[in-house]
Amino acid sequence: RPAPPRHAAAHPALPLRAASFTSRGDYRLAGLFQMHAPAPRAAARPLVDGCDDAATFKSHSYSLAQAMRFAVEEINNSSALLPNVTLGYDIHDTCLEPASLHATLRALARQGRQEVEVLPTFRHYEPEAVVAIRPDSTQLALTTVAVLSIFLIPEVSAAPPADEEKGSRGVTV
Repeated sequence: RPAPPRHAAAHPALPLRAASFTSRGDYRLAGLFQMHAPAPRAAARPLVDGCDDAATFKSHSYSLAQAMRFAVEEINNSSALLPNVTLGYDIHDTCLEPASLHATLRALARQGRQEVEVLPTFRHYEPEAVVAIRPDSTQLALTTVAVLSIFLIPEVSAAPPADEEKGSRGVTV
């Protein structure tokens, strides 16, 4: 078995990953939840880090992601709600701005593709996600809002921006 390329070993936290949780459906929702806080980093470390440091796990955001999964499953299991339609989801951990931007771009990719294509008109544009549940971090939400608004993708905030000083948290739609 050949050894991995030297550059891959030098940056083990840089691979572009798919969604943390995925479920196929006729219409997909993109959930962008900050399930890990940004880890303190030294200046010598690369800007893009992985979102898998157990020490920075945020249970509140993980609970919001699980609530989204539960809601989609309940809707799909009901014959009275959205008959003959199946909802799907892609849930991403947006621990840092680069991870948030990557998740946002994945939501914008056309169905069955990996790249974001800018078309001359939005009438024929069919992104992977039809709505995005955006991050509850103000900094991460600004990037998501700026990109998704160009493509006319509706956004819902699962929680108001976290106010670290007051500790306020809640779910709003």
